[in-house]
Amino acid sequence: MKVKNYEMLDKGDINHMKNLISVFIMLLIVYGCSNSTAPDEKPMVTIEILQNGLIQETFIVTEEEDGDIYPIYFEEQQIGELEIYITERITYPPDEEIIISFHTIARKNGNYTKFAGVSHFDTLRIDYQQDFDIINENLNCGTMYDPYDGFIINARFSVWKDSVFIDSLFTDDLGRFETEIEADDYLLKAVVMGESFETEFQLIEGYSDYFFPNYYILDSKPNIYLYPQFTIELDLNISFPHTGKVVVSIPEYPEQWRNLQIEPDGKINEQYNYLFYESIQPNVFQKTKGWVVELENLEDFFKKNLQKSGFNQTEINDFIEHWIPILIDSQYYAIYPQYNKQLDPLIQLNFSKQPDSILRLTYFVEKLHSNEIELEKPEIPSFERTGFVVTEWGLIFDENE
Repeated sequence: MKVKNYEMLDKGDINHMKNLISVFIMLLIVYGCSNSTAPDEKPMVTIEILQNGLIQETFIVTEEEDGDIYPIYFEEQQIGELEIYITERITYPPDEEIIISFHTIARKNGNYTKFAGVSHFDTLRIDYQQDFDIINENLNCGTMYDPYDGFIINARFSVWKDSVFIDSLFTDDLGRFETEIEADDYLLKAVVMGESFETEFQLIEGYSDYFFPNYYILDSKPNIYLYPQFTIELDLNISFPHTGKVVVSIPEYPEQWRNLQIEPDGKINEQYNYLFYESIQPNVFQKTKGWVVELENLEDFFKKNLQKSGFNQTEINDFIEHWIPILIDSQYYAIYPQYNKQLDPLIQLNFSKQPDSILRLTYFVEKLHSNEIELEKPEIPSFERTGFVVTEWGLIFDENE
């Protein structure tokens, strides 16, 4: 990682910068903008560092600053630092938008770390006197995070040493924990919905940030298709009983998922053929029942499996068009289906008008080195498209295997 030094901006510089930004915003209003990044646009955000409400530093961050660390000063003393990391998501046909998000890890000596994120062209403000909470110096404490989200919130972890249970850790809604467990090397285990996953855990004396890899996993490109019997107005909300969130969507969730005008042919607001979103949630999907499929048979497998599950030809074509060009770099794949029974406890779809028939299927896909593993064959639930029909397909591609 690179560490950047920069000079403090005086008020004239700040006002000049604000004027430039104001002009830039006016141009965006005149010419229009969206979350997508056109080829001639350069994603950037403005970061303002405040002390007690007063701007002390202002700087522009672009993609080139990914991984950079900016030291933060107050009264000529370094009191913390700001680390930049950037994520890029490409939405899928027919939109194919590039969505850039800027994230920051803001640290302050003697205080809990803060995570924040904004979309490009936004402004991120962090007040180093008002936005941080002091740590409890009498306990070992920390902030637990995952690369997909930052915070791992409202989670329970068990701490083990040499196969002996020591104690439990609980994170709050900011991913923070405090414990009387002594600093040492441990094994940290998480259990969600009966599924257990673990990582090595070196508890530091005092305060530290802790990384739990793969606690969350990305559910990629679920498409939600809606077919009422007559034109309706609909609100759709997504909830995560075991924590999680929507990370990208078209149209924008949750604001534009309210008062949706749905036609019987599935047209949404006279513009969309389906609702698109991606989400993160705990990585506890079933991986015992599934199929092993060779690369050359993948397209035929998905076509037949989606049809047997109850999807229509348009929905199947959308799936094939997107995923077959992506799943190309392994000779074999393990495919574990997640139906309504597995998805509803993790990712709940809440409708203002309840559908008569709901079909949900997300494939959890892993690369395999050979086809020698044996999996228990799943039973495909029966589904009948009657009344107000909702269907949803998605895919979780676990590339860490």
